[in-house]
Amino acid sequence: MKNVTMVLLGLAMVAPATIGRADVDLVTIPTREGVQLTIYNSDDITMVREHRLLTVKKGINRIQFSWANTLIDPTSIDFRILDQVDKVDLIDTTFPAGRNDALQWNIRSQMAGKIPVEIRYFTSGITWKADYVGIANQDETKLNVTGYVRVFNNSGELYDNAQTRLVVGTINLVEKIADLATRPAPGFYAYGDRSEEERESMRRRFSGAVDKAAGPGGGGAPDDAKKAKEVIKEGLSEYFLFTIEGREDIKEKEPKRLVSMKVADVPLECIYKLTDREKGDQFTKYYRLKNETLKDDQGNDKDLPAMENLGLSPLPDGMVRLYSEYANKDLAYVGGTSTKYVPIGDRVEVNVGRDPDITIIRRQKDQQITNVISRQYRRRIDDEFVMYYDMIDYDETFVYEEEIVSGKPVVAKAEIERRFDANVVLWGSDGQPDDWNSNEEGAYVDLHDVDGRVERVDQNHVKYFLDLNPGEKRFVKYSVTYKRRKIGPELNQVKKREPL
Repeated sequence: MKNVTMVLLGLAMVAPATIGRADVDLVTIPTREGVQLTIYNSDDITMVREHRLLTVKKGINRIQFSWANTLIDPTSIDFRILDQVDKVDLIDTTFPAGRNDALQWNIRSQMAGKIPVEIRYFTSGITWKADYVGIANQDETKLNVTGYVRVFNNSGELYDNAQTRLVVGTINLVEKIADLATRPAPGFYAYGDRSEEERESMRRRFSGAVDKAAGPGGGGAPDDAKKAKEVIKEGLSEYFLFTIEGREDIKEKEPKRLVSMKVADVPLECIYKLTDREKGDQFTKYYRLKNETLKDDQGNDKDLPAMENLGLSPLPDGMVRLYSEYANKDLAYVGGTSTKYVPIGDRVEVNVGRDPDITIIRRQKDQQITNVISRQYRRRIDDEFVMYYDMIDYDETFVYEEEIVSGKPVVAKAEIERRFDANVVLWGSDGQPDDWNSNEEGAYVDLHDVDGRVERVDQNHVKYFLDLNPGEKRFVKYSVTYKRRKIGPELNQVKKREPL
């Protein structure tokens, strides 16, 4: 380890309950048997759980723990004896005078030998970032997805033989650990001045808070190195905990890339989109996959390890990069996107570029103006009236025909989105709306004859969906009637006022 040091010293016992003057012998410098990191990205906080084997002598043993040049929060450090608790007891914790980077635990032992202990604390400076790689098969129906997590360690400390756990979600904290880590050392923490009942209560309350922060799971003991890695995904109220099995050295300022999931045969859809938000004359191809559990041919959930399945937890923010596999197993990069948090059941879409195999031609077939009403308006200004406008109401109808041709060898799912320059009232696949014959201003779009689903996207956009067979030519005809209200020129250019 680099900066956090732990030294165990033995003192010959002079009196049964006191620490007298004695020779101090260096007994051992215990190394970690294992460490567990639980990284909360949203608040730059990591829960560290270290396991060590201490060699103790009979009598009083003094352990010094130092965290110089690290971002450890000294107020969060907790020490636990895991075995021989009837023979080994923590007497108290002291802080060396004039130092804010060390503390000392005093232990009374009735035995000589090794005892397992756990040290817990919070630190900052450790973060992680997710990214995903997907490889599509030749017919673009399945995708093999591998998820990675890159861990960045700028905490000032090396964590060797570490198990990594990741928290996805937001946890609200009153104080940031980076701020706590720079505060002066607290005063003497006198366990010995309290009754055993009070000491036990304090330890229990603090232990419970640490357990809740760390979440369920192992305490950081070493794994079987030969065991295949897996990811355990657990829901914890408003956030999720990922436990990546196996152990790695998380070195300072050396990012470590870990595999977080490896999922085969994820159902993949190819979607072809066209929208007026862009130029609106050429289709763009998208790969779409959903964050849902994989199913067998009968529609039942497959019995898969968490690392080999989706839909068990949200997917963290990250970069998605997709490739297509050729017959000779070569790969071609098809596109990538940066995704936000993907909830269970939600989908990921990746733009893989323009696709010339589906074409569209839009023609305006008709235009007419009807229901014209003209009238004059006077508008009040202060206590006078002025003749302002000659106002006109009218309806303007446009009829469009769109010719769509698919050159794909398989059924192509197309989505066409059109923009209209007024608040849309849509007559689509759900039937004629109640306000279809309203006299209110707006764009009244008639798409009910389209052979496919139709939806209103927002105030100005409408989308319709088509399944195009191989080589099919499809004609889509629709109309939009703009109900224009109070349109007209200003007549009184000099703004001559008339008395009220």
